[in-house]
Amino acid sequence: MDPAIEEGGTRKRKYVAEKGKAKKKKHLSTMVNAEKERLEKLVFGDPSYMLRNMGFGDPDSGVEDDGAQDSDTYSDTLASPPRVPAWVDEDDMLSVTGDSVRSGQDINNSAEYGKFLRRKFQSVYGEPSWAKLNKADEEHRDEEDQELLRTCGNMLNKSSYLAKSFLRIKRLASLNCETRNEGPIIKAVRFHPTSTVALVAGVSGCASIIQVDGKTNPKLASVRFDRFPIRCARFSADGSEFIVGSHRHSHFYVYDMIQGSTLTIYTHHNVGQTNMKKFEVSPDSKLIAIAGRFGQIHLLSAKSKEWIGNLAMNGNVEAITFDSDGTSLYSHGELGEVHIWDVNRRCLTGRFLDDGCLVGTSIAISPCGSYLAAGSSSGVVNIYDKRALLARAERSPTPLKAIMNLVTPVKQVTFNHSSQLLGIASDEKDNAVKMVHLPSMTVYQNFPALNEPIGRVQNFAFSPSSGYFSCGNNKNTAYLYRLKHFGDY
Repeated sequence: MDPAIEEGGTRKRKYVAEKGKAKKKKHLSTMVNAEKERLEKLVFGDPSYMLRNMGFGDPDSGVEDDGAQDSDTYSDTLASPPRVPAWVDEDDMLSVTGDSVRSGQDINNSAEYGKFLRRKFQSVYGEPSWAKLNKADEEHRDEEDQELLRTCGNMLNKSSYLAKSFLRIKRLASLNCETRNEGPIIKAVRFHPTSTVALVAGVSGCASIIQVDGKTNPKLASVRFDRFPIRCARFSADGSEFIVGSHRHSHFYVYDMIQGSTLTIYTHHNVGQTNMKKFEVSPDSKLIAIAGRFGQIHLLSAKSKEWIGNLAMNGNVEAITFDSDGTSLYSHGELGEVHIWDVNRRCLTGRFLDDGCLVGTSIAISPCGSYLAAGSSSGVVNIYDKRALLARAERSPTPLKAIMNLVTPVKQVTFNHSSQLLGIASDEKDNAVKMVHLPSMTVYQNFPALNEPIGRVQNFAFSPSSGYFSCGNNKNTAYLYRLKHFGDY
């Protein structure tokens, strides 16, 4: 055979064999793909079947829509088909003719019939008052809403109630930071009742009048009383003068803040007054009560400073205070009894034993007239319901709360102007001063601070609106604090 013909036949057979292999390979690939598609539909479901159930065909899958769905009804945006009511209420399809409504028109559904009945009711009875809307009020309310939305300030007013868990207090410059000559022991710290002025006095016999601003606290004036160690000082009720007394002298001084003059007041020896270390001025500016010796309480006229009478109690008098209107006087003393006096009739109206008290050392009445606080030599402060004391007249009443945060004699208890705070202090231990929240009667734990040495507090006071609190110590300093919950002064 010719070699050229044999070579051509060989190439042809190879081509036919390769073509057959390619066809088999393509057929096998088609079968594999079909099997994969079958398995995917079996596992994941057929997407064309899901689309048909929703009323759409998948143009990419080659599955056509059902004959019930035409292209005019469904758009290419896959919009939802119109919903068919589940049932048809025959009453909704009733037609009310003109004969029944007497208006010569047909009403084809209940909505129009309801409008017709509403118009007919209003034409006969008119519109009811409760259905009328005040458009002016609505417009005003809308304007208020728009004004509220145009602001981003605080929409809630500050609460008038003092928080009981944390006392917002800030220490400022000392009240006597410019003077420092009243001590070494500050025995009196008082705030003026109407002006932003404070009085600081001590055993050196010097009384300083200070402008309270919380920053520099400039001195306005200083008054020195020779050889007269001051133990007590009080403003008059109108603030026109202040009185200073000493434990070494029976006389006392009155300083006129208007004229800037000092007046010395002497007492007769028959009165029995030997010192002025403890005295109080009544809120109505009528009396001055002085704690004397042997249970005597001396009463002077606040205007003329003349003696007008005495009161006597069992045991020595350790503390006295007037109630908020000045008609009653309360005294506490050596036998642990609290005496209640009518100062107008000069007679005793009641007395009771302070619970667990051996020697009473301090007493105070809240400005609201609801509480009576009594301190004792053991460091306990009992808080009573004052109204219940007067109503029940019990010999041994039970206190509402016994404050036991002090362990040395309580020398002073004082309420603030709103009766939400009660200050208690002892002068026999460092940092022995506490603030009590009312009416919860809980003691604030954040005052005084642990790293804040205050010394031994001799006297303290709240400003008229409780914006400031000051305490004088045994280191010639009158500390000043800002109570942030209350007003500026």
